[in-house]
Amino acid sequence: MSRSHRRDLSERLERAVRQSIASAILFNQKVADDAGINLRDLQVVHLLQLHGPSTPRDLARWSCITTGGMTVVLDRLERDGYVRREPNPADRRSCIVHMIPESLRRLEGVYEGKAETLARAIGRYSERELRLLVRFFSEINGESDA
Repeated sequence: MSRSHRRDLSERLERAVRQSIASAILFNQKVADDAGINLRDLQVVHLLQLHGPSTPRDLARWSCITTGGMTVVLDRLERDGYVRREPNPADRRSCIVHMIPESLRRLEGVYEGKAETLARAIGRYSERELRLLVRFFSEINGESDA
């Protein structure tokens, strides 16, 4: 592959990733507005869905906010019925944050169409291509096991 062709492909990929990020942020802002919650709070809900029960410290690290800021986010999410905090059996000074599964029903319908579109797209790729995509996104997400 020529250098200019590779550069063109790299630029196209970068634009596609940036477009995807911008579209996701704008879509999630609309979801947050419709649900009556803050965009950052919605992203913490997503992190809990992805990682399962977590400590506030982990959630703060993943969301790039302070632990104090995470306390405020969790206070709002708890008040709105999205999460509950339970004592951390490994550290009595900490807690474990759990999603309240029923709260996700408020968001399911909104994401249903996006999930179907994603499933159709994934279905068009071979196993080898999917492994490549997983590796790519793991790397750009800073995951060490890429």
